[in-house]
Amino acid sequence: MIGVDVGSELTKWFDGRRFGTGFPEGRGIVAGVSSRTVFVKKSFYPLCRGNQLRKLIVNDVSSDIGILPEEISVAFCPVKKEKEGCEFLLFVEKKEALKPLEESFKDLSVITADLVGVAIATKLVFGEEDLTVIDAGASKTAILELSAGKLTSVEIVRAGFGALKSSPSLLKERVTSAVESKRVVLVGGGALDEEFVELLREHITLEVPQEKPFGRETPLYFGAFGLFHFRKSPCRASFKELSLFSSEFFTKNKGKLVASAIMLFGGLAFLTVSEYLSYLQAKRDYLEFKREYKKAIEKVLGERVVAPEEQLSQALSRLKRLREFLLLDRPSVLYYLAGISKAIGSGVKVLKLEGSSTAGSFKITGVAENSKALKEFTDNLKRNFSKVNTDVSKETERGVKFTITVFGVRSGG
Repeated sequence: MIGVDVGSELTKWFDGRRFGTGFPEGRGIVAGVSSRTVFVKKSFYPLCRGNQLRKLIVNDVSSDIGILPEEISVAFCPVKKEKEGCEFLLFVEKKEALKPLEESFKDLSVITADLVGVAIATKLVFGEEDLTVIDAGASKTAILELSAGKLTSVEIVRAGFGALKSSPSLLKERVTSAVESKRVVLVGGGALDEEFVELLREHITLEVPQEKPFGRETPLYFGAFGLFHFRKSPCRASFKELSLFSSEFFTKNKGKLVASAIMLFGGLAFLTVSEYLSYLQAKRDYLEFKREYKKAIEKVLGERVVAPEEQLSQALSRLKRLREFLLLDRPSVLYYLAGISKAIGSGVKVLKLEGSSTAGSFKITGVAENSKALKEFTDNLKRNFSKVNTDVSKETERGVKFTITVFGVRSGG
């Protein structure tokens, strides 16, 4: 693993022992793109995880900033969980801005925002204190607020420490006045500029970290240090991450996957005996299989993962009685969400989803720009579901509010 902080003027890296500047060679690159052009916002969504959440976020952000969904990449991490859903901190960048990174590294595992690395490093160095971090770079200055070690808000000033030095009023108005915590940490290239540090100290009390092996250069490599520890972070915000199901992943890990497959089918062969056992034994064997399945995948990924039950239904197709007991023969919730997602067109925003695959129905609440957009959405749903009921349709200033209930996802919907 190598953490690489790709700044607008200088690229810094850290591999756990060594550090330096420029583009390193090695495996498992976690690259943090400069936040100079990254759009940051905080939003609440009725979902807390999954691919459907990403699609909702992309569509929401696309309508906010007026850029087509296929032209943007989003990274996000949870800020707060509530009964109705979760609040997220979103990072948005154009895909064309990420292409140079993909071309620069042969073995790129993750692309995230450089600020994510700064937040990770802050928690590792300072623990779960409430504090403000000022990341003063060459072309941007970011103010990060952390509570109990968790990143809660970000403000980006599109001016580097050099520009802020020449404009003390801008420094006071946009940077020091935005500081919320009593404890302030300064990192980035600006922390090595004595004149800039003194200007800040005229308004706030701050500290500049020094950690091994970086010494005085700690502020410069702070982000790269955090990116190296990306896997340990609760904020796994990534624009791109090598997926278990990507062709790139299968190509690079063919040998390991073959070994994992042997372990998986060995577990299945053992499980077939459980058809002749009692209900309790069948359940215990199923849970044991799940543990073995997870261990096999962990050997490939090198980290803990959760094996979705929906992915087990095909592997357990021969175990009819066990599968029926576990309800794995029912259409997966993923099919319902995919059917709804595919039906969403331009001018439609889904705000809330309620339902379950066990009940065989989902209630969709949202808003459409006009009646035409709502009709198109409804027609698309009818192609994906056996029954579609429009429960509520009301004209408002924001558009047409609607509540639609769908039943029975069609095969491949």
